[in-house]
This record gives sequence, structure tokens and C-alpha cells, in this order.
Amino acid sequence: MPTVEEVANEIGKIASVIGSAYLAEVTDQASRCRVEPYTDALAAALCRRVLRAVNMANLPLGLLQDETGATRVGSTDPEVRRLEGPYRRVVIG
Repeated sequence: MPTVEEVANEIGKIASVIGSAYLAEVTDQASRCRVEPYTDALAAALCRRVLRAVNMANLPLGLLQDETGATRVGSTDPEVRRLEGPYRRVVIG
């Protein structure tokens, strides 16, 4: 599993800024996916999860405002779904 410093270097942010987002996303990924063994796909998905969480902190309502109006930002990242897909836990019941 990549460290907070490795994720910070990958996404171009300062480690102290992404610390809480990193911990939250590591916990969420571990609860949703089989993380043993930890693969490069899961590491890439974790970097995208943290980047999205840090960027969404500036959009508390999840809306982007531009000249055409407001656009809702989706709740999931398609690339994260693709990377984590083979490792997702199936919940029955």
C-alpha cells in the first residue's frame, strides 16, 4: 500500500494537506475491496480517490459553476470503479 507521502507525490499535493483524506480513503477502500495482495491497480485507485476527496473539499455542494450554469459532479469516479472492479467484495443480502 502506498504511503501518504507517495500518494502526495503522485497527485502533486503536500502530504500534510491530504493526511485526513488519505486515511479516510484507505479505510473505505479496505472495506469495499479485497486488498490482499495489494496491487498496482489498487494503488492507482487510491491515488485517484485521495485526489478526488481533496478536490471535492472545495465543492461542498458537489456543483461546478461555469458560464452555462451549474453542473453536478458525479458521486463516483469511473476510473476508480474500473481499477477496483476485480477486487470489489460482493455483498449478498
